[in-house]
Amino acid sequence: MSEAAVRTCCVQAESVPDAPEINLARAREFALEARKQGASLIAFPEQYPTGWDPQGTAFTDDGSGAICRCWSAVAEEAGIHVLGSYRKETDTLPQNVAAVFTPDGRCIAEYAKMHLFSPGGEDAAFLPGAKLSIFTLGGVRFGIAICYDLRFADLFGAYARAGCAAVIVPAAWPCTRLKHWSLFLHARALENQMYVLGINPAKGAAGGAYCGGTTIANPQGETVVRAEGTGSCLVCADIDPAAVRAARAAFPVGADRRDELYSSL
Repeated sequence: MSEAAVRTCCVQAESVPDAPEINLARAREFALEARKQGASLIAFPEQYPTGWDPQGTAFTDDGSGAICRCWSAVAEEAGIHVLGSYRKETDTLPQNVAAVFTPDGRCIAEYAKMHLFSPGGEDAAFLPGAKLSIFTLGGVRFGIAICYDLRFADLFGAYARAGCAAVIVPAAWPCTRLKHWSLFLHARALENQMYVLGINPAKGAAGGAYCGGTTIANPQGETVVRAEGTGSCLVCADIDPAAVRAARAAFPVGADRRDELYSSL
């Protein structure tokens, strides 16, 4: 393991629907435990404060409201970087946002979900994002995507070309398509020679559609760690940029791209 590696924990947990106070209180407990395990970064599932609802637009926050203040406080108290989520207010529709908070409580990155889940009507209730979001921690350059984004390979390729060694994917991926979840996580990791961290809700009374599957895949497209079972847990691994450099140097797929041809097809 390189000295520049970043220990990262992913939270597999269910959300109590529309109960941000309860869910964020549990987030604090997870963050404190991750810090005990030596993690510098912890990441939660998609819309963890409220539970994911493709048409649910309650509990929005302008970036300085109660939910964002709670995420900031969780990061400060645990002394760890936190990737959390919220429904961000805009002049029109809200956005499905994942944000990164530092141990001093600052928000250093925000990503608004680009590809909204039209089969569930999310595109009618939310405004899509339009740009990448990248942050650096230790020696690792991280990108952010959200759930349905995992089906769009071009987004992950853009992050790879922007120098990212890892992409974090908070999600709410149902049991019925969990084979697709695993396939996409490993494919995105292998084709871009990067780590991909997929964070999914646990199975529970409030989230029967979900059954875990939280996974961290490495630049070889292999499973580094996967949640054992469908219940709540922390899934942790060291994200090592040296492993990414080695994979890309040994098998320089990126150098063989023919972008000038793709755009003309």
